[in-house]
Amino acid sequence: MASVDGLVSGMDTTSIIAQLIAVDSAPKTRLQSSVSAAQLKVSAYQSVNSKLSALQTATDNLQKATTWTPAKATSSNSAVTVTAGSTATPGTLSIEVTNPASARSVVSPVFTLTDGKVDPTAAPLSYPLDVVRSDGSYVTLQPSSGTLSEVVDAINEAEGFGIKAVAIRVGADAQGNPSYRLQITSTETGAENNFKLVPHGTRAVSDVSNPLKLQNLTPVESFGGVSETTDPTKALTELSKALDAAVSLGGSPAVVIKSPTNTFTDVMPGVNVTVSTATEAGKPATVTVGRDSDAVASAVQSLVDAANAALKDITLQSRAGVVGSDGSVTGGGTLRGDSTLRALKSQILSAVTSALGSTQASAATFGLETTRDGTLTFDKTKFLEAYAKDPTGVQALVSGEAAGSAGDRGVVERLREVTVGAIGDLKLSSAATGTLTSVIDGQNSSIKDLTSRIADWDTRLAAKKERYQKYYGALETALGKLQSQSTWLAGQLGSLPSGS
Repeated sequence: MASVDGLVSGMDTTSIIAQLIAVDSAPKTRLQSSVSAAQLKVSAYQSVNSKLSALQTATDNLQKATTWTPAKATSSNSAVTVTAGSTATPGTLSIEVTNPASARSVVSPVFTLTDGKVDPTAAPLSYPLDVVRSDGSYVTLQPSSGTLSEVVDAINEAEGFGIKAVAIRVGADAQGNPSYRLQITSTETGAENNFKLVPHGTRAVSDVSNPLKLQNLTPVESFGGVSETTDPTKALTELSKALDAAVSLGGSPAVVIKSPTNTFTDVMPGVNVTVSTATEAGKPATVTVGRDSDAVASAVQSLVDAANAALKDITLQSRAGVVGSDGSVTGGGTLRGDSTLRALKSQILSAVTSALGSTQASAATFGLETTRDGTLTFDKTKFLEAYAKDPTGVQALVSGEAAGSAGDRGVVERLREVTVGAIGDLKLSSAATGTLTSVIDGQNSSIKDLTSRIADWDTRLAAKKERYQKYYGALETALGKLQSQSTWLAGQLGSLPSGS
């Protein structure tokens, strides 16, 4: 409805109606405040929830057997590096490196470009040319022109054959024409990636068992049992051979293993070895795989960090604050005085401080204690000392059944029980439920109900505003009629004759 500001009465009816609606909106405003407060609580509960989720994840990690059996691999020689996976077991291995893996690389004699093209009378290779791999596959190279880039591209564009070429400028002749050598290299190491260059059509086709064997033909380069080419200007210089990496594991006779690359996978279960250079004869590298206690300590530290993060957030959200003389609270948490959070904090600390097993062992024996301010501390040195003396016993106190009492839970299981009770078991596929998640669900349900009631108030207030507008509109109409009548009467009275 349009504005009904009083044209007759002179009243600011728009302002009056707005003030009336503001008074009528008080219940809606209170509901909106309740929604805001509930949303703040949900955010605070969800913050604690996420910290407890991280804590439960840390407990699950420490309950895995692989967390307590990490392996650390070392080598006595920089020529041999070693990595250990989760399946590695302790052990020692002696490795002597005969040679690392290498790729075949050859260079042509020097050749000169004339007018930007390879001089056919001094070409480094005779075209057409076959590149033959050790598996018998081949590709024929026949540049469409004699330019240097054509020669190089003819080799590099032979996709799938694992070779590459590059022209290396080495000087110039007396006339100033640039001189080059052509280097051709296999892109991968290992004997299986060997290649040979032979004139087109000289590949043996009758000897299936050895497809690389040449039959009474003049090769471009030495090949198998065939002699070097009779034209030294066509000879190639071999920079490196295509070799498998070879190592000896000792013994009598020595156990020799090979790999097309410099990495040997699962030399020991879960252990990979990578070699870089040959070792000195008679001085093998000693590879040792042992228990990685530092990794175990790091897992325990992660648990402590997650627990402290949860404790800190609980304290932050539930802090009491300071009550002023007027009764107002300053510095208080969103969930100040919340009994659920107080119980959670107590349970987390109790899981660490309570005695473990019938032996009444304390978590302090392996470096885990509480502080005055209600947090946890972890002494890594103390843990490593205790773990070195009794790894099985420490593992039991931390993550398994506490020593001396079958069925009694370790610190990790106790902490996990606390988180499961609060947020549910995250391993389950069904929705996690717990005391904290139930509180969050309750708050969200309340927010939903309040939001619905606010929507009802929006409808109710819109109807009230319309009634007010109609009321003041009718009032203006009535006042207008009265004013017209008053004017008419005044006119009638004015027309009467005056008495003498």
